[in-house]
Amino acid sequence: MARRPRSQQQGAWTGIVLPVIAAAALTLLILAATALPAGAATCTAPLPAAGTPGPTGTMATDTMATDAMASTGTSKFRLIAQQCPGLDAPAVVHRTEQLALFDRATTIAINLVGVPEPVTLAMGALPSERAPLGAAGERVVALAPALSAAARANELDPLLLHAIAHVESRHNAQAVSPAGARGVMQMMPATAQRFGVANPEKSLHDAGTNLRASAALLRTLQARYGGDLRLVLAAYNAGEGAVAKHGNRVPPYPETQAYVRDVLAIHQRLSTEFAVSGSGQLVAKGL
Repeated sequence: MARRPRSQQQGAWTGIVLPVIAAAALTLLILAATALPAGAATCTAPLPAAGTPGPTGTMATDTMATDAMASTGTSKFRLIAQQCPGLDAPAVVHRTEQLALFDRATTIAINLVGVPEPVTLAMGALPSERAPLGAAGERVVALAPALSAAARANELDPLLLHAIAHVESRHNAQAVSPAGARGVMQMMPATAQRFGVANPEKSLHDAGTNLRASAALLRTLQARYGGDLRLVLAAYNAGEGAVAKHGNRVPPYPETQAYVRDVLAIHQRLSTEFAVSGSGQLVAKGL
């Protein structure tokens, strides 16, 4: 019979020996993970022979198979403890560093080439019980009770006052215009004196005083112009004399015309989307 070259023989032995060594190393690694209970090494009680009943009345082979299938942690030595009652102390589990690697949470970062970045969709604001908040929104909420009280006292729509306050100052009680108009409703000090406001340069920065005086002015304008809201707003912005000068029409001033347009638009939007609660707050309709 022809003999194979030495290199082929070595290759054949390598193919047999290396898997055996690897399997033995893996077995030692697993056994090293769990230590026997103290005294197990000196126990001389024989294990039941195959086919004989175990301590629980089952066959030894069945018990061993069950223990082998359910062996996790210390249950691996249940059969030994049953044969050696002195070894019923719990076993101490020693985790090797190699096996512990598999218990660790690992975060893997994957960079995909050519995949577009995720798109974030802008969502509209959810309905709210009150006007949208923010710097101006917080002022709306804070001023709403005083504004509603001034409107009721002068038989005005509170939403109209909100619209004017928004266009005039964004509900800012400390606002001052280049022309000298002051406060939430941007009232001129001379006009405020007509409605009993003393020291108007200072008093008009009090929101309650400002709202009461401006609401009284708006009531007077409504009576004069027969409830024509366009003329009321034009007179509030440019003065009654400017409206009279142009034949009781909205003056052709770009600022005044834009003012009338903006207040009417905001008033219409507020009337569509909000109602006024008993406490004077704006409440979104449909909630």
